[in-house]
Amino acid sequence: MSRAYRTREQWRELIAEFEQSGMSQKDFCEQRGLSTAYFGKRRLRLQREAEDNDTGFALAVPQSPNSQQTLQLRIGQTELMLPLSVSPRWIAQLVKELSA
Repeated sequence: MSRAYRTREQWRELIAEFEQSGMSQKDFCEQRGLSTAYFGKRRLRLQREAEDNDTGFALAVPQSPNSQQTLQLRIGQTELMLPLSVSPRWIAQLVKELSA
């Protein structure tokens, strides 16, 4: 595997792509010629940085077109899957209550 320099933002995009792919980390890395171990280290480091710099915002990841229509909210190690039919106001109230 050849080494390629990636910026922090490129790593974030690559990791978001992995998380939306539904693939195993091993398969994802093999397809892209990445070291599984290094990918895992970068992913963990960025997750820890995000937790350390928590701004009170949750990461919302749209699911792939093949999945049921859901919205995934992730705050730290906690994930919440909601149907897209849920009111944005309800979600905002939930986040407000959880952060209190």
